[in-house]
This record gives sequence, C-alpha cells and structure tokens, in this order.
Amino acid sequence: MDREWADGTTRVDRRRPPSQLRYGGGAAVIILWGCVAAGMDRTGLGFFDDRPVSYLGTDPRSALVFRGGLVAAAVLMAGFAWFVGHWFASPRSFLVVFLTGLLGQVVAAGVRLTGPGPSHAVHTVGGLVLGASLPLLMWRFAAGLPVGSRRRAWGYGLCRIELAACVVGVGLSASGRAPIAEIVPALGFHLWVAVVTAWSAGPGP
Repeated sequence: MDREWADGTTRVDRRRPPSQLRYGGGAAVIILWGCVAAGMDRTGLGFFDDRPVSYLGTDPRSALVFRGGLVAAAVLMAGFAWFVGHWFASPRSFLVVFLTGLLGQVVAAGVRLTGPGPSHAVHTVGGLVLGASLPLLMWRFAAGLPVGSRRRAWGYGLCRIELAACVVGVGLSASGRAPIAEIVPALGFHLWVAVVTAWSAGPGP
C-alpha cells in the first residue's frame, strides 16, 4: 500500500510491484500454449505420442519458437509471482518455490533433451523441478490466505486438483503417452493462474 507521511502527504510505496503484472500469468499461459500448438503442428507431434513435449525443443522446425517461448513465459510468470506474493501477502516460501520452478523451466528450455554429454540428465532435472514446484507453490499460496476464508478453501482445493493431475500425468507417462502426461498437470496450474488473476482484480486480498 502507499505510505502516509508525517506531513499528511501520501507517496507511492516503490516496493509494490506494478499492478499490470497481474496479467503476466495469463500472458505467459497464452504464449506457452501458442508455442506448443505451433510446434506440434510443424512437427506432427500428437497428444498421445511416445515423444515428450520437450521434443519440440530439439526439432529444427520448432526449436527456436518453442525454446524462446518457454523463456519468455518464465519471465512473465516471474513478474506474476512477485505481484501475487505481494498482493496476497503470501509467505516467502511461496515466491522461493515459484521462482525455483521457473528456473527449472529456463534450464529445460536452454538445455536440449538430446544434447551432448549430460544434457539429457540436466534437462530432465529441470523439468522435474518445474513439475514438483507446481503443487508446492499452490500449497504455500493457500497456506498464506486468511484462516477460515472461502479463498483459503478454494486455494487448497486447487492444490488438490493439481496433485491429482500430477498423479494422472505420472500414469500417462508410464503408459507411453508423453505429451498428454505433461499437459494435464499444466492445465491444473493454469486453472490456478486464472483464478488467482481474477481474485487480484477484485476489491482486495
């Protein structure tokens, strides 16, 4: 909030993130899905293919758009995380987990799945860090909401949906349906982004 000074004037609290950042999450989601859709169209990758979505970062027909899109989406989502953490007075662990997951996304974008040496292992670890961060950051967000509030109940409910989506994703991955296994958990997280964006546009936290 803005600070009221001793002389009766009100000055902007410059530690507060710009309100426009509330739309960064939605913009990141649009960019991400646009890049995935374009890459799948160019390469013929199907939802139930045995190749993961990360394959789009190795195919010359889609690599530049896909990898660039992942990095751009991570930057926008970082701004969204900063805004959400401040607006809802979330615990610091929320932002730490969120940014750690986004770092995993940047690593997965920058290190090719089929690159030389340890590239495969590094890329995989980056993807796992991103995936594990999603239910964790949603849990920390819900924990920071007022006890007994409807939003807190919704927050934990969305976290449970994401956990269920992750379990479904693991099952689909084990059955060789790699792209849809990655997409299902992403859908749960993107639902959370939409809900939190709507909340932040309301009268207050």
